[in-house]
Amino acid sequence: MVFTIAEQEATMSTTSAPRHHQTYDTEARRALARESVKAQTIRQPRGIPRPDGPTGASFMMRQFIGDDFGPSYFADLAFRYPRIAHIAVLGRHIYVINEAGLIDHVHREYARDLHKSRALMEAKVLLGNGLLTNEDADHLRQRRLVQPAFHRDRIREYATRMAAATADHEPTWTDGRQIEMTTDMSALTLDIVGRTLFGADLRADAADVGAALNALLEAFPRMMLPGGNLLARIPGTSLHALGDELDSLDDMVQRIIDEHRTAGDTGDLLSMLIAAQEDGRGMDDAQLRDEVMTLVLAGHETTAMNLTWTWYLLSQNPAAATWLREELTAVLGGRAPGFEDLAALPRTRAVITESMRLFPPAWIIGRMATADIEVDGWELPTGSMILTSQFAMHRDPRYWTEAWAFRPERWLTDEGQFSEKAPGQPKGAWFPFGYGKRKCVGDQFALTEATLVLATLAQRWAPQLVPGTEVVPTGAVTLRPGNGMPMVLRRV
Repeated sequence: MVFTIAEQEATMSTTSAPRHHQTYDTEARRALARESVKAQTIRQPRGIPRPDGPTGASFMMRQFIGDDFGPSYFADLAFRYPRIAHIAVLGRHIYVINEAGLIDHVHREYARDLHKSRALMEAKVLLGNGLLTNEDADHLRQRRLVQPAFHRDRIREYATRMAAATADHEPTWTDGRQIEMTTDMSALTLDIVGRTLFGADLRADAADVGAALNALLEAFPRMMLPGGNLLARIPGTSLHALGDELDSLDDMVQRIIDEHRTAGDTGDLLSMLIAAQEDGRGMDDAQLRDEVMTLVLAGHETTAMNLTWTWYLLSQNPAAATWLREELTAVLGGRAPGFEDLAALPRTRAVITESMRLFPPAWIIGRMATADIEVDGWELPTGSMILTSQFAMHRDPRYWTEAWAFRPERWLTDEGQFSEKAPGQPKGAWFPFGYGKRKCVGDQFALTEATLVLATLAQRWAPQLVPGTEVVPTGAVTLRPGNGMPMVLRRV
């Protein structure tokens, strides 16, 4: 599935080589995903007691024809089954955990016995064996190679480039212009990822990359359905056509890697990965491609969605928008923010965090039990699928006052300082970046990026949702607005 180094070098040196001779071809990725999913297929014992839950038939009906399947389904499930729900679907046993203490117990007590879910195994079609999809010793090694790029001193350096990219983007905003905010924020965050992590100008790639990622992310739920992977192998089907979108992303990623091989160490993350050695081993182009693709998705898509939902919430809550601008005017007075300003912007951080509470870009976590575990007195056998939904838990009135309301002030202490503990929620009710050993390595990068972008633009802009737009949170790989987010730019 992975070409040898010699084959990779031959591919890079032959300008007329067809696309399927790249480091990873589309079929190789699909085969990798199929093998990973197959490895997770474990026959479960029959006749053991299981918790109550919806029938598999009703689950499938909602999945195929319901107009509210996804985030809202799991929020409703937490209301009906407030501790744990069981669903048997096509020979698989799914357990949805809906109580904060149980969520914390599972992800801490059994961290070594939980592997990534079928959904992320399918995502190997896009991400290969990157940090997000790999497991055990390989995952630990990759995390050690990547982690230094997200230390505080590095993020301080990135902040200058984040602010510069946002300042360069602002002139594209003109008063009264209508934009698709999802697309606009995606273009900006792609530019930021290019500048900070890869030392590359990706602005010219934004349209192609955005279109490719949109197609892939929107198609991902269909790939998860029975037969989805089969359709992806049949020429002429919409899922098979996604190979072209993968090729488009591969073209960009391979170009970045080639340029770094030529330029040498430029001080960015990709230079670090190329030079990194652990136990005498570095990364070949196949592994580099997977890591770069993972970081593009994690560092670009998730922050773009966080910012998109933030602009939406501010447009619907003008008092909160005024509250935010008061801070920005007092602290920045119209100038660009920097890393040193972050501590003086607690309201800005609170707005970003409250947006992640109501609309978490990573909206559900799936794990597979690799050993028998016990949850709330129930035995969950090896092979069980375990789901915990950030969307459901972040809106649960058991843990949040006015749970469905946009109240960014909940994140401030009595002294007016930002604190993730300020709302008083228990462990297991708040996990926007994942849980335990698999918590996102780039969480501080993402928070710094989102805060600086918002602090720059919200000083002078108050985008408004186009009247009549129906906003529908849709769960794909990330939580996206299903009908888009058309907004009119308004200068303040």
